[in-house]
Amino acid sequence: TPTPYSILPRDSSQTMRQQSINLRNMGRYEQSWSEKIDPSGTVTRFDKDGVFACEPDGGDYDTAPDLIMYLSVMLQTLPALLNSEDAEYGLSASSFNAKLAVTSPGGSVYPLHIDNPQGVSAGDTRKLPCILYMNPDYQGDGGELRIYCGTKSEDEEKMDVVDIIPDGGRVVVFWSDEIPHEVLPTAPDAARSDEERDRYALTVWIPTENYHTIHNPGSKFATLGQDAFAKPH
Repeated sequence: TPTPYSILPRDSSQTMRQQSINLRNMGRYEQSWSEKIDPSGTVTRFDKDGVFACEPDGGDYDTAPDLIMYLSVMLQTLPALLNSEDAEYGLSASSFNAKLAVTSPGGSVYPLHIDNPQGVSAGDTRKLPCILYMNPDYQGDGGELRIYCGTKSEDEEKMDVVDIIPDGGRVVVFWSDEIPHEVLPTAPDAARSDEERDRYALTVWIPTENYHTIHNPGSKFATLGQDAFAKPH
């Protein structure tokens, strides 16, 4: 049966994890990297230590059929479902980007960031990530997704946060171009070589056709990024 808040039963999560491992053993993963922009607008690329990723596609079907079918089903159903609730989302099923990532034990992290920093100016229309965790044996090994929700009150400096455990079968969806987030240290007391503690996550990126919604200054989340980077946490 699924663990609390998960959408997949344990055996499905375990199968997809093993297929992700098989892709890794085939050499499909590379060093994961990201970008940061300083106040002057200069974009700098940096590697995420201990994090490796690949972009699975139809060519991986023979090795990872369940994983590829999951990507297909999410793309065929999620944009239409959310658009039916609010057409302003303008989510598109015509294209997508997927990332399969493993975060190594020994304290590997994703630093605090907001996704798609350059947005439409760089031709990037990604709006909504759908993150599936494939860690059915997760037992408090760190690697929580921390989402910054806002200040608790005007008198408090620290922001209110929500930590989401990456256990098997759980799916997380949020406006990551507006809401700051990070991944906390993964199994900080374990050896980097302890493969059982590897944290696997599959992200399906869904773009929007309503470009004005990307980094929308009128959004209720618009100031979260500025607050998260300015306040201690």
